[in-house]
Amino acid sequence: MSDNRAFNSPAQDAKCLNERIAENVAGQELDLVGWIFERVTPTNGSQVLELCCGTGAQTTRLLDMVADQGRVVALDISREALSILTSKVGDRVRPRLTLIEANMDNLNEALKRANLHPPAFDMIFCAYGLYYSSNPQEVLKTARCWLRPNGTIVIIGAFGPNNQPLFELLEECGVDIPPKVIESSRSFIFDQVLPWATTSFERVLVNTVVNRVVWKLPNQILNYWIHSTFFVPERLAAVEHRITEHFSSHPFFVNEKWIMMVEMTDARI
Repeated sequence: MSDNRAFNSPAQDAKCLNERIAENVAGQELDLVGWIFERVTPTNGSQVLELCCGTGAQTTRLLDMVADQGRVVALDISREALSILTSKVGDRVRPRLTLIEANMDNLNEALKRANLHPPAFDMIFCAYGLYYSSNPQEVLKTARCWLRPNGTIVIIGAFGPNNQPLFELLEECGVDIPPKVIESSRSFIFDQVLPWATTSFERVLVNTVVNRVVWKLPNQILNYWIHSTFFVPERLAAVEHRITEHFSSHPFFVNEKWIMMVEMTDARI
């Protein structure tokens, strides 16, 4: 239980999330949101459920794509994150955005409390969040019940040697990366998402990409780590020293984000 609390606390903090996103966006070579929505294309009028919407990195793009006839229902456990998302959405768009403060493990009850009834959605979307569930496959099973015929579930997450350069630097300094973080970063999508997808849907499409994040300043690395789920304050001085050493002989530090998108299409009639 203590490991889960340590894993979830910074993840659910809106300030931490915004700081991590900012450092990734500042250094990324690929526009990740653009990459996602070149491949995920909800049509005008679509009804979309977004799980773990956070501060809205993808929500605003979804709202643009579903346009005036569509709707996005965005769920997150953090009231602060939902408040930040609200501030990003203009008055004209706000009527087609429904915000739900809830744990996705209580997805069915949360949607019903919002006066929604299954099947309600053409697309169910979750980027970098499903691994916070205590029972991810049960969440997926529940989500499928809310999916309309020929609807799609899209899950995006990390895989393989994701964050390897950063993890290696931190481990050299005595930082112990929690097993839950390693799992979510490397094996979760293989162990939890793909097996369920391939046995539950007739059509499963997988896209992957490696996005290099080039940090040109030591503070960018520190800021990302300090606001991460694997920050260890006791090792801060050691990490600062190691980063200073790195930049004494290199003009930048390159981290790697290994990203997988699993798209499942429901072929029910």
